[in-house]
Formats: sequence, structure tokens, C-alpha cells
Amino acid sequence: MQMNDNEKQIIANKIKCISEEDVKNDYEMLKNMVTAVEFNERCRVGNNVVDFFTFRERLETRGKYNINFYDFFTNIEEFKKKKFIQTMLTYYETTKNARGLKNEYVVLKEVYNICISAINIFRPLIAVEVYQRFKPTRILDFSAGWGGRAVGAAVCNISYFGIDINKGLHDPYNKMSAFLNSNTSSSLINLFIADAVTFDYSTIAPGYDMVFTSPPYYFIEKYSHNESYMSKDEMDQKFYIPIFSNTYKHLLPGGHFVLNVNKEIYERVCLALFGPAEQTMNCKKSKRQNDYREMIYIWTK
Repeated sequence: MQMNDNEKQIIANKIKCISEEDVKNDYEMLKNMVTAVEFNERCRVGNNVVDFFTFRERLETRGKYNINFYDFFTNIEEFKKKKFIQTMLTYYETTKNARGLKNEYVVLKEVYNICISAINIFRPLIAVEVYQRFKPTRILDFSAGWGGRAVGAAVCNISYFGIDINKGLHDPYNKMSAFLNSNTSSSLINLFIADAVTFDYSTIAPGYDMVFTSPPYYFIEKYSHNESYMSKDEMDQKFYIPIFSNTYKHLLPGGHFVLNVNKEIYERVCLALFGPAEQTMNCKKSKRQNDYREMIYIWTK
């Protein structure tokens, strides 16, 4: 049975109940942390802003078995037949959530994260750390995703141009950019739906002095409306190499090219294109799955 958008929003709200007031408070807390020297890597300040606008669409992302959370929720009786899923549900019922403090939607989402796929956001606080270190004035993000880097740019009062191919983010992007721009000195945040492979980056005036993004990884994340590839080689040739090359080409001299990718993409693609990264940063977040360790790699043009 196919869910409509209203039903999906109800489910998303059951998992993350975030009010407009929560968003405003979270945004102000993030602004106050811009000048912080360091912060706890588990700090979640800024995440509510991202989740308020894009969490419903994030639940559309497909993981193992080519299912998203809505599929998992709708067909939970069928998935209970899988031993490891039923074992995890039993563990929650008897131990982890024995007191019933978490509702069934939250429990199912946590079980989905463990057994199927956990889709992380790029935390705005990490973006703030990058911006404070390199002091860009105009940022290009060709895989804008759930909006974490846009939120970070807004609190730092930096011009940001983000694009993503996921058409499901059209309305969330409009609402997010309206909120962010209402809280900046001018309309600095621009979010668009576009194909990063074919986009003409020479049209971005007056140019950009930072490329900062976290592109999708090999076969881990299947986002709505995104292109699919048959192999890693095909994804290298048709996605990573042309996008990395083209965006670097139009990066202003002295600008920074900043990628959050796993070690495999760094070694397969980035080393051949740019050589060893001049700097690295720990991404300070949980691994996506299995052994996919994440770093932020930085090159100066």
C-alpha cells in the first residue's frame, strides 16, 4: 500500500517531533557556537533545523533490500519473519525499551537503522568548524543533501550555492532557504534542484572560493530520483570524475576544495585527480555502516 505525503509526514513527526519554536531556538544556539574553539563531537546543536525541513524526505532513502523506512513500516509483519529483525525487536521490547519510553515509530526507526540502513545528516556544527578554519566567502555544494552545510553557512553569514538532483527536496529546500535567509543579513542561501554532472558551473557569478560537499557513496545510499550506476567503475567515470574535475576547474585560485568521502573514493578517484590531500579533518560522526570510515579531505587550488 502506497502512503501519501500526509501519512508520511505524520510518521516523520512521530519519530522527530520538532516545533517551529524548537527550530528557532536550535538555530540561535548554533549561532552562539560559531566562535567556539572546540565542541563535543556528540553535540547535536543545529540538527533540529536540518531535520525539521528534510527528515520526511530522508526517510525515502533506500537501504538494504532496496527498501526505505516507509516500506519497512508498512510491511513490518513481513520483516518480522527475518530472524535478526525479530531478535532486535524483541531486544527492544524486553530490554532497551522495556519501560516503553520510546514510541513504536522511534523503535522501528532505530531497528531500521541497525538492520537496514542508517542515513546520517552532515551536521551543521561540522560545517561551521570547516568554515571557521578556512574562511570562505562563497561556497559551492554540488551535493547539498539534507541541508547541513547550508545551515552552517547561514549562521556564519557566508554566501552558499547548493544543488541536488533529488526532486523530492524541492519544497523542503524552498522552505529551508526561506527560513535561513530570514535569519541572515541578506539572501545568502541558495538551494536548487539540478543535475550536478551537467550543471554549468561557469554561470555562478562572481565565482566560488570553496567547494564543500559530501557526495553519495558507492551503493550505500539510494536517494529518491537519483541516478543509479551498475558498478563502481561506472560511477567513477560518469559521476565522481566529471563532477570533481569540473567544479575544481571553476574554483577560484587560492580556494579550497573540501570533500567528505570515504577512504575508497579518496584512493580510487581523488588521488589520481588531485594528489594527496594537503589537510584532513576527522568528520566527528558515527560510521555510516560497517567499515566506511569518513574523513574530510582538503586541497588548495
